[in-house]
Amino acid sequence: MAVARVLKQVRENRHFDLPSVARAAHISPARLEEFEQGERSPSYKQLERLAEVYGLPDYVLSAPTLPNLPETIIDYRRRIPKPARLSPEGMQRIWAAEQAASFTNQLLAAIKIQPPTWSNAVPTGKPTTKTALSLRKYFDDWLVRRRAGLALSGTPEQTFFAALRIFLEAQGTLVRVNDAPADDFLGFFLKYEHSTPTIFVNRRTSAPKAQLFTIVHEIAHRMLDVSGVSDPFQLNNDVERTCNKFAAEFLAPEEYFRAIVERQSRSARSNVFILVDAVSQQSLVSKHATAIRLLETEYLDQRQLGAWTKARATMQRKDMKQEESDASGETFGQPHAKRIGELGYLAIFAAKAGVDAKFIDQVDITSGISLSRTLQEKAFSLATRRMVVARS
Repeated sequence: MAVARVLKQVRENRHFDLPSVARAAHISPARLEEFEQGERSPSYKQLERLAEVYGLPDYVLSAPTLPNLPETIIDYRRRIPKPARLSPEGMQRIWAAEQAASFTNQLLAAIKIQPPTWSNAVPTGKPTTKTALSLRKYFDDWLVRRRAGLALSGTPEQTFFAALRIFLEAQGTLVRVNDAPADDFLGFFLKYEHSTPTIFVNRRTSAPKAQLFTIVHEIAHRMLDVSGVSDPFQLNNDVERTCNKFAAEFLAPEEYFRAIVERQSRSARSNVFILVDAVSQQSLVSKHATAIRLLETEYLDQRQLGAWTKARATMQRKDMKQEESDASGETFGQPHAKRIGELGYLAIFAAKAGVDAKFIDQVDITSGISLSRTLQEKAFSLATRRMVVARS
């Protein structure tokens, strides 16, 4: 009976519904309900799978007392931010990021890897439009001097995304890009004591420019020092609106954005659909963000935006498919490069330094950041090469 009580308590504490836990643990909902009611006892293998779903050591579920679990991450998609109710798959991404952030922080401290000297000049402060513009100018100048050495490839938004994440990681912020349930979040920012600040971007279903907007939105969360999950398309509170304004100014500075609009022909500017398409193609923001930006800069009025939004909502999935791919696609060629994209350059750079200093070995790396032994050497080489250029 003690196991039954613990299983139910843990599931409710995690805010998981029974069917989602059953699916993730490969147990039928009816059988899991029997476990929670004390009508049947789970096998050792079933307890192992449930413990993994709940992000806990398996012995916790067998303990005679209820575990004291911390509250889940804050959900900034709500009007009043509250602890998030995410799927087990979504929480797995958060727990994996927490583990990697702790592991990376321990390595950076042990090996005494400091941020590059140029990071002292990076504009900081609250995420205002003024700060966004200053940071964008600094980043552009930083990238000009390192573009050749970084040897990035792909579309403009892909190379911009790749360069921006390396810029952030060189300063000590992990950036992870991986799949997660689209209904859970488009991104999140984590910062805990004794862990490396971490940004996560969900690459599932989002268009490249939406992913790019998400990473900059999470940079604003970093500047506000507020951990939580986000969706830049759900602006239900002041935090998210602030982060979106910052992202829009960083990716499409008003002066630069106006210049793009003014280059369009008179006929293009008289048709909201043509104008949105043309300006989006020539900038780093999606069609949705472009339409909002056109309203903010008074090239569209609210009626025109409403007409465009209504038409957009009726688009067939196949018509929108062309906008969907991975923003960080330039890193997704070889298996080791794909894994770098998922784990972040900084974690692998720190792991390589730890191996060289004989603080850790290959087994530690596999358990610490989930980088398999077969991929480590090639991942070390690419991550170190680019981090050395970025930190120079």
